[in-house]
Amino acid sequence: MLVLTAACAFAVETADWMRSVQDAAPLRRIAIPGAHDAGTAGMPWYSCTQDADIATLLADGVRYLDLRVALKDGKLHIFHGPSTGVELDAVLQAVAAFLDAHPAECILLDFQHFQGGAEQHVLAALTAKLGQRIFAAPNPLDKVACINSLTLSAVRGRVVVFWGSAQDPRLADPRLFLRGNDAGNRPNACLHSFYNESAHTGESKAMIAATLPEYLARFASLDSGICVLQGQLTDGWGIRGPRSRENTHAAAMNAFVSSLASSPHLPAVNVILRDFATADKNAKTIELNRAKGFFK
Repeated sequence: MLVLTAACAFAVETADWMRSVQDAAPLRRIAIPGAHDAGTAGMPWYSCTQDADIATLLADGVRYLDLRVALKDGKLHIFHGPSTGVELDAVLQAVAAFLDAHPAECILLDFQHFQGGAEQHVLAALTAKLGQRIFAAPNPLDKVACINSLTLSAVRGRVVVFWGSAQDPRLADPRLFLRGNDAGNRPNACLHSFYNESAHTGESKAMIAATLPEYLARFASLDSGICVLQGQLTDGWGIRGPRSRENTHAAAMNAFVSSLASSPHLPAVNVILRDFATADKNAKTIELNRAKGFFK
């Protein structure tokens, strides 16, 4: 956990940073640190994209969790590639405990990949572990408008759940909001997260110079929904591993995030997704809310 202190002499702790954000700030405009493939700590090197467990990620400022769930031996586990790890119940327990201790915060849960028919059981697990903490759309027939109008005050102490199984009848539930696909052309999506695989499997310099600004420009043109900027590199060959890729990328990505404070792209910045999210990395995203004018 870090404490961020501004020249104007007030401090923001990463564990409680949303407490310092204005109630009226639109959720889709707040700069939010995200963890790519959260829950993979302890997996083999070729699957691990986070060093920290869920409780530590949240204490260090992460408020968006990318969760991929597989049904294995009758239990729900987080998976990445060929590896499975922590049980989903443990993840949700950590989320519930964090919100109980930090009721001014809001957590976004993004379930974008399922294996083994896991989607049939995840909603029941969410209900059992999080209950009334799950935000529900007042008008389930227009969830896009709901997300577009959400202010932080409406979701403090709550989780907002995004669902990547587009044809799933469970999407009729007012607690599940449809996420977009990699191309960004899924109708009625409430969350957009563009992903051009060839760019992310390439080199850091090119992705930062061209691809990330392109994503931000597309977010600005959409002007709708939660927007997740995928800032991680991908090991396309499966031989270097996420840690090696991040080692070539972290410093330049940190500089890019900090540069957004004075960029014309700043209004489009929402969730910034990182591998191996740390308090230092998260602080650079949180600090963008000063430039946005969202701190109290």
